[in-house]
Amino acid sequence: MPFRGNLMSTLAGIAGTVGLLWFSLTEAGDTAVYYWDPASLAIVLGGTLAATVSSYRTGQLVTGFRSLGALFRDEPPVEPDIQRLVAVVRLVQAHQVQKAEAEIAGIGNPFLRLGLQLALDNTPVEDLQHMMQFRIEKLIERESSDIKVFRTMGEFAPAFGMFGTLLGLVGMLQELGSGDLLSIGRNMAVALITTVYGVILANLVFKPIANKLEQRMVQRVAMLNVLLDGILLMRLGRNASTVEDALTTIVRNYQDEIRDTAGREARA
Repeated sequence: MPFRGNLMSTLAGIAGTVGLLWFSLTEAGDTAVYYWDPASLAIVLGGTLAATVSSYRTGQLVTGFRSLGALFRDEPPVEPDIQRLVAVVRLVQAHQVQKAEAEIAGIGNPFLRLGLQLALDNTPVEDLQHMMQFRIEKLIERESSDIKVFRTMGEFAPAFGMFGTLLGLVGMLQELGSGDLLSIGRNMAVALITTVYGVILANLVFKPIANKLEQRMVQRVAMLNVLLDGILLMRLGRNASTVEDALTTIVRNYQDEIRDTAGREARA
């Protein structure tokens, strides 16, 4: 399952963003220094952060910003968990319940560990499925909240860029009567550069972060659903070979679907 390469794609995105900005400023020549304006950056970034803090609870903000670490980590592949699941099924088939319990206790994935223990305890299928689906739904709810934080920041950044533009224009208009061209030019620069900062932060920082976190969530949910299918097959008494073949097929179909989708998007 394509959980690998997350770190490389993140680093490639950062490098591309830095390269784009560097090229743009280099082409600007001696005027590149004019694109650095701490006051304009403070208006856009500070305003975005202030509005975001006002929009969410502290706990949501903390977990949202902590999720940034996931951008630089590869999600573990699902195949080792499938092999652990199949190993438990074999032990259950051999009526080695104590060894199966010991195997389950050693599983690092809490979702898989709980599901297998419930299946081993002969929990009714409907109850088992309901309990595990509830855990998946809570994961979606939690990670969707993290994604929403950065999507909100992506919406606020251009708005505060426009806010800075309006401030600069007001200052420029107030100086028109004085004839102070230096002051007029300074205010005009603030009016334009805040819009630039808002566009850059929204489209090269906040929205890409939200998109990457959303892709991670979709992949994690797909992984959990694969494991849930295996847990349910075990509870229904399917043998180890059937479970392994079924999960391998699901993973392969998922990989094929991802490749086909990427191919269609590349041709579009």
